[in-house]
Amino acid sequence: MKKKEIKLQTAFLEKIKELIPENYSLADELSEVLGMSSDSAYRRLRGRTLLTINEVAKLCQKFNISFDLFTQNTENVTFAYKSMETEQDLKIHLLGILDAIQKTSKPKNKSVTYAAIDIPLFYHFMFDELGAFKIFYWMKAVNSYDSVQGKKFDFDVVDPEILAIGKQIWEAYKDIPCVEIWSDETGNSLVKQIEFYWESGNFKNKEDALIVCEQAKKQLETIKKQAEVSSKNLTKNKTDDSKFLLYHSDIEIGNNCIFARREEAKFVFLTFNTFNSLLTANIKFTKEIENWLDNLIKKSTLISGAAQKYRFQFFDRAIKKVDLLYDKILNS
Repeated sequence: MKKKEIKLQTAFLEKIKELIPENYSLADELSEVLGMSSDSAYRRLRGRTLLTINEVAKLCQKFNISFDLFTQNTENVTFAYKSMETEQDLKIHLLGILDAIQKTSKPKNKSVTYAAIDIPLFYHFMFDELGAFKIFYWMKAVNSYDSVQGKKFDFDVVDPEILAIGKQIWEAYKDIPCVEIWSDETGNSLVKQIEFYWESGNFKNKEDALIVCEQAKKQLETIKKQAEVSSKNLTKNKTDDSKFLLYHSDIEIGNNCIFARREEAKFVFLTFNTFNSLLTANIKFTKEIENWLDNLIKKSTLISGAAQKYRFQFFDRAIKKVDLLYDKILNS
């Protein structure tokens, strides 16, 4: 066998090893997925037997690995995504986000860098009513699900199971070391969504709209506090796992971009269609995104930690927009 083929197979199997839990046996996984003996699996792990194209296809499908792993130097990048045509698809999508975050939180060497065009979805699930509003908005305004057409927003219209998944997403995210980059536009989309739903008669009553506004304000105040102590987890002592750095960018960010690292594996998530996301582990692409984020951070201002003046000014501008909307609804 050619050394190049063995090297490629080793890299492919190492990628699978990065994706399975640490206490799992890679040989056992190969045996189960490919329906072969442990001896046959070990022969492939040791490079004595090459994987067939059918075996590679089965492994790619099982572990959600793109074939572009084998063509890293080309201009082609393959992305994975999940369709969200139904409410059940939305639930599966959120479970996928939860699984990705939980896998990222386990290794010792892990981090997330998030360039945010709007407030990262994780934070919305800190508050039940706000989380329910965002889910309803995604279901009705973005995905146009039949289950919510003709309905107005109230807190009972959203599946409690979906909200429970969202809560788990937040609990998992706050224990991952994270760098976030916000601009002055980051908080605007939520305010505009609440305002649009109020003005278009999509709230069942004024009280619900006011509660969502109140929680939007509490959300910003909580994130401000997290930035002050440089930790997303306010309920226990600070650890490296909950470390939080927040930057303010004067440059328009353009789209939500998440760069995640766990051990040596790197992943990029890009949003599309407002809420859905594209995922790739393409080495060349993830490196380019990593460089772009590093450059964006260098041009941004750190507003977490000791940067009290800049942090106050940034969040004061955002909170005032929520207060104005609250007064507008209250007096209408």
